Amino acid sequence: MATLVTGARGFVGRHLVDQLVSEGTTVVSYNRDYSEDTREGVYAVQGELFDVSRLTETIAKYKVDRIIHTAGQSHPGVSIELPWTTFAANAEGTFAVYEAARTSGVRRIVNFSSECALGNVEPSLPVSEDAHAEPTTPYGVTKLANEHMGRVYNSLYGMEIVSLRVTEVFGPGLWMPSLLGDMIRAGLKGQRFVLEEGGDHPFQFIYVEDVATAARLAAAVPTPQQAVYNVSGGRRVDVTTLARLLEKLIPGSQFDVRPGLIPQWDVQGEYDLTASKRDLGYVPAWSLEDGLIEQIEWIRSTEKIA
Repeated sequence: MATLVTGARGFVGRHLVDQLVSEGTTVVSYNRDYSEDTREGVYAVQGELFDVSRLTETIAKYKVDRIIHTAGQSHPGVSIELPWTTFAANAEGTFAVYEAARTSGVRRIVNFSSECALGNVEPSLPVSEDAHAEPTTPYGVTKLANEHMGRVYNSLYGMEIVSLRVTEVFGPGLWMPSLLGDMIRAGLKGQRFVLEEGGDHPFQFIYVEDVATAARLAAAVPTPQQAVYNVSGGRRVDVTTLARLLEKLIPGSQFDVRPGLIPQWDVQGEYDLTASKRDLGYVPAWSLEDGLIEQIEWIRSTEKIA
């Protein structure tokens, strides 16, 4: 039997495949662009998410018994510029994965959702899985739709689709634009980083290895008790606190971060991890500081910043 990972060559997908291989799991690496993987027990397949026939053939050929679905357009800001493209990739693409699994007899799917599915939530209160959802971007709408469709497939077809509502992921391999990446690069280059507004904006960072661990646990748990689980690094910090941490970790760096919230970015309270700890056995293993050290070193080495 094998685990199919969509987007296996992506940011989270790479770390996830590494973990699965390390534990001896056979992996089908399913990606839009072909990329060979010569490791024993890893089978590379090129295919589109919306190609149900290709997915179905792949599931049958490699005897796939579970799917971890990481692929999709993964930036809320980009979704504002490209709403239709985002919907096609994230909603229609995920629906195709669900349908290919249903018709092939695969019950367990771990679907990657996002904190963006909720939109703004009262920041002074813990955020549980049943918090009121009112997404503010096309990206967030697609993630909420995928959660709801998962519940429907579970109810109607006896499937076990588990959506992980993941917060702000960081770590080695993150090429997408991000505030954290911009801050680190400025610090490493000796440039003064100025943020005119946003020092009070809260983030809940989660190191990429912890995300991969949560997905791996969700794929293996005998019986999921609910359809959606919160997954975060267990700590919420504002941008000002983040700047002070980076000043300690990058000697000579300077961050001028001014008060306020970041316009058009969601504000949420700290995520409650009670259910994911209880049902999945998920506990964050990486501290924010340790993760930042890894990302700083990765940026320094890959971009050859002295």
